[in-house]
Order: sequence, then structure tokens, then C-alpha cells
Amino acid sequence: MSPQDVSQLMQAVQRQSFDDYKLPILRDALRESAIESEDLRQLLSTLTFDRNRVELAKYAYPRVADPQRFYQVYEAFDFQGSVQELQRYVEGYNR
Repeated sequence: MSPQDVSQLMQAVQRQSFDDYKLPILRDALRESAIESEDLRQLLSTLTFDRNRVELAKYAYPRVADPQRFYQVYEAFDFQGSVQELQRYVEGYNR
């Protein structure tokens, strides 16, 4: 996903009031795209709740173009428990 695409997606998502409206837009945009870890972190920051961030991060993980930098995504979370849940998912995915 190009920086311009990420920027346009951020703008589209930020116009939405609730995570329930944002998540489908984000999933649709990521379905056929590769995304950089830092760009994913920025997109996650548009969501209000950690549970929704975890859900989107799990969905996006197979599409991350730079998995060696996925640690950047963890900065988008408010709670350590969310980070740990995502880390367990990533470990299980890579087995």
C-alpha cells in the first residue's frame, strides 16, 4: 500500500464515528494489499478500543510486508494484555 493510499484510508476512516464502521472499511482496504508495519500502526491508532485494534492487527498480520518490523505495531495498544494476545497470535501463525 502506497503512502498516499494509507493517507487516503486514514482520512476515510477518521470520518467515521465508531469502530464498528471503521473496521469494515479497514478490512476491505487491506484484503488485497500489503502494508508496512508502521502504516498498520497508524491505522490501528484510528480505532478507539484495544479489542478492535487486536482484531485488525490479527487480520492484517499475514499482509505485513516487513514482518521483521512488526514490533512497531505493538506501540498502538494501550494495554499490555492486548500486546501479549497479539504476540501469541503471531507466534502461533509462524509455526
